[in-house]
Amino acid sequence: MSLPLSPLPLVSVITPSYNQGKFIRDTIDSVLSQDYPHLEHIVVDGGSTDQTLSILQEYAQRDPRFRFVSEPDNGQSHAINKGLAMAQGEIIGWLNSDDTYLPGAIRKAVHAFQQQPACGMIHGLGRVTDEAGQAYSTYPSEKADAKKLFQSCVICQPSAFIRTHVFRQMGGVNEKLQFCMDYELWMRIAKAYPIGFVGEYLANARIHGACKSATQWHSVGVPEVLKSLAKHYSAIPPGWVSYLPHYRGMAVTDLLRQLKTLRSNSTRITGMNRYVDMWAPPILRATMESDPDAPAQILLVKGKIPGVPMQLPKPFTLTALVNGALAKRFTVTRALFALEIPLDPRSLTHRIDISSTSVGAPALPQVENKPVGGYMAEDLIPLTHEETIVYRAFRN
Repeated sequence: MSLPLSPLPLVSVITPSYNQGKFIRDTIDSVLSQDYPHLEHIVVDGGSTDQTLSILQEYAQRDPRFRFVSEPDNGQSHAINKGLAMAQGEIIGWLNSDDTYLPGAIRKAVHAFQQQPACGMIHGLGRVTDEAGQAYSTYPSEKADAKKLFQSCVICQPSAFIRTHVFRQMGGVNEKLQFCMDYELWMRIAKAYPIGFVGEYLANARIHGACKSATQWHSVGVPEVLKSLAKHYSAIPPGWVSYLPHYRGMAVTDLLRQLKTLRSNSTRITGMNRYVDMWAPPILRATMESDPDAPAQILLVKGKIPGVPMQLPKPFTLTALVNGALAKRFTVTRALFALEIPLDPRSLTHRIDISSTSVGAPALPQVENKPVGGYMAEDLIPLTHEETIVYRAFRN
């Protein structure tokens, strides 16, 4: 379907949707009731099983500006990119199926683009609403640039509008991300284009019991944000370390375990001769495979020697070989320790051997009459470049 020509730029609003029938009518009405005459609304539904489909069919029959597709997809990011491929407009609005535009939002966004032709995207102020749509707070929005976005996400996602050619130039959103695909996109855009700001309220972000902001912030959101910051800035700002004090020091391995569960991670340990009770044999061997798109930089080994003073009375040595070549020697002086074994990122397969060359100090433990290397290997975690940055920020 081709929309009629207009001197005003066509704005394409993309809404990813899945089983949000409770809210999606409010979302669609907030788009189609805008006072801007040249728009299209595309809902990309992932095959909802609630009342969503009947609502979408209703709007498609009565308003030519509205169209939808409903079929299984690979999640929100995939749905947004599908909508981007379908969009005919010069400007993209991205409005999730539980959020809403405020009156005049699209008109104000288009005017901002006309006044600031160099900007690749613009954003405005946003309100935070409850499940019933009642505003109870405001999003901490301010004019964004790459420096500001390093410190925090100052862009309220539903208030953002992007030039279509910029969105496509960026390759759309990162489909490996499930939570912070918007923040990561802003980081990429800010490196290439100025970002404009409208000091007026443009949208409502709805927070409710089933939304990802309420259910996945710590399990998925925080790890994705930290990896994205490390990828684009090669650092983690101190504010994030202060915000997450429970991950400092050796407890950072809890955060790393969360990082390793992300969809974007395929680097993994494929074999290991560690005993089931975590004691390491005199030569601890592990094999691993790296993701060619994000190869491992180090293997982190978190070790512990139970039943001895924190400061060992006599140090002992661990020697690490990678693919048969000496990688590093470590002098262990404390009962809790971490080894950072360097890996060659050009190699996608690794065999790591860690030999305990002084197993008599501390006293050699007896574990079911098996020979052990004098320590427990609690965690072996391969880390990419970005994960290594996160680890060192919290470990230090």
